[in-house]
Amino acid sequence: MVDQIDQFESIFRRSDRELFQFGQIPMNSVTVISDRDEAAAQQTIEMVQKFLPRLETVTSWRTITGGQYSTVDQLISILDEQQTDLVITRRHLHEDNFVPRHSLGVYLDVLTQTTSIPVFVLPGSAVAPAVVEDRVCDRVMVVADHISGDNRLINYGVRMCREGGSIWLCHVEDNSVFERYMSAISRIPEIDSDGARVLIETQLLGDAQEFIDGCIEVIKTDGPNITVNTHVGRGHHLKQLQKLIADHDADLLVLNTKDKDQLAMHGQAYSLSVELTDVSMLLL
Repeated sequence: MVDQIDQFESIFRRSDRELFQFGQIPMNSVTVISDRDEAAAQQTIEMVQKFLPRLETVTSWRTITGGQYSTVDQLISILDEQQTDLVITRRHLHEDNFVPRHSLGVYLDVLTQTTSIPVFVLPGSAVAPAVVEDRVCDRVMVVADHISGDNRLINYGVRMCREGGSIWLCHVEDNSVFERYMSAISRIPEIDSDGARVLIETQLLGDAQEFIDGCIEVIKTDGPNITVNTHVGRGHHLKQLQKLIADHDADLLVLNTKDKDQLAMHGQAYSLSVELTDVSMLLL
């Protein structure tokens, strides 16, 4: 009887799937934050407008330049004065003399956690900027360790990809986390650890793939004219993403950075945003 109840519960849960909902992301105002002068900020606007043609809907471009702020509180206060849909900036603002290799810089660290505004981070740093004017954003990679049900993340990825471009929806199960649980299971004699390994991996990856397959159908029907690709697998997050970015020559990486249970940035997203400095990122 218990086995029958467990089987029924499993069937019921399989039928209770999260479905992707496509939604239009408003993009009417953008703020560029620079630690240089107004001329440099305007050059950034011109470069970004070429790189992100989907920002053609923006009617208000605002700049915050280096002379307007010298503390994080000042920057947040200026930013709060006017509603904006997107912030564009670089790593290591106002840190010419000391560029920390293992952080985004104090301004960007705080900015990504104290506001709900998506932050578009240009490659390189304020001290050593990289340009994107030689390419157009038509290869977007959306990355999550739990992509199922993450409508906002996917919709932002779609919003940034130009018409006719390609988007990759990527779900990477972290090897270290998976192996930690498998190690615990192997020490429980009542559980067939070999069988559990296969079943759990199949279920985790299958759930992600099923959700992404649903995303593809919805975007084909309701979304813009873009090609949606998928990558679902298990491995080391950083190595996997470096390979995916190189294999597909990604123009933009879209990541979640908020962690509802802590003030600091989500650990995985933070390590990726610090390490992968050669690609533009949208941090949500």
